[in-house]
Amino acid sequence: MTVFEGNTVAAAIAAGLKQLHRTRNQVEVEVIAEAKKGFLGLGKQPAQVRLTVVPASAAPVTTPTSATATAQQSAAAESTAAPTMPRPTVQEPKPAPTSQATTSKAKKVAKPTSVAVTTGPVIADADQAKPVATSKTKVATVDQSQTPRTPAEIAARQAANETAVRALCDYLLAVVKELGVTADLDVDFGNRYATLNFDTAKQGLLIGKHGRTINALQDLAQVYMNHHGASHVNVVLDVDDYRERRTATLKRLAESTAREVIATGKQVFLDPMPSFERKLIHAELANNHHVTTFSEGRDPHRAVVVAIRK
Repeated sequence: MTVFEGNTVAAAIAAGLKQLHRTRNQVEVEVIAEAKKGFLGLGKQPAQVRLTVVPASAAPVTTPTSATATAQQSAAAESTAAPTMPRPTVQEPKPAPTSQATTSKAKKVAKPTSVAVTTGPVIADADQAKPVATSKTKVATVDQSQTPRTPAEIAARQAANETAVRALCDYLLAVVKELGVTADLDVDFGNRYATLNFDTAKQGLLIGKHGRTINALQDLAQVYMNHHGASHVNVVLDVDDYRERRTATLKRLAESTAREVIATGKQVFLDPMPSFERKLIHAELANNHHVTTFSEGRDPHRAVVVAIRK
């Protein structure tokens, strides 16, 4: 097993085949990492694949050959049976044929003709054996890729995630410094989440109007993690428990808007919000039997609409 790199997965495979002097059917390919373009010049990585040479004895070429041989034998048997079956039809005209006998003979002659016609589908089924074998091979490959990770692989993944979070902290501190904000970061990091809490004296400047600045930084942080191979890690940025206070504010907003809609009978459009805040409004009013909620518009101007339930 050898690891090869390239600008794309295809380029990495081609480089490996050239170096190993093998064809594509003579190796098994395992994609270790997709190519990454990086973000702002950071995190650029080539594609990596592992090629394993398949032993010559393991090449699954016997199935199509046996199927083809079976088809050829069946075709030969039909071809030999076709000329022998009409012989009784040549000897039977000795007695005086009636119209019914002629009809029965015609039917008998038609039978070998229909058998000869069915030879075509038999050969076609043998030709279809190839894609069946290919699909089985693909299923086997998928099953192999879904095998449980070893403890060493899990530890390596966690170490890579921790490295990505540390790099993200340095990146965010550099960004807020350009905004004129000096801050420290407290990190709560798990397997699939990372909560980064800014500690700064300029909280309002870092939060922005209706949280627009901190939300923009959170989107930027998530994109950074995606480009560093940690897209499964959900990033949340917070400043002085702003997220908790914002959640309470949105719940009060949802209840007051529902009362307004019930009183007036008219739907109400809320201010545009990020997706996680819209979900909170939907969840808060999901059990309300008098109003319903839906979203309209496109991000970043997508907003929640509260209307009377019909």
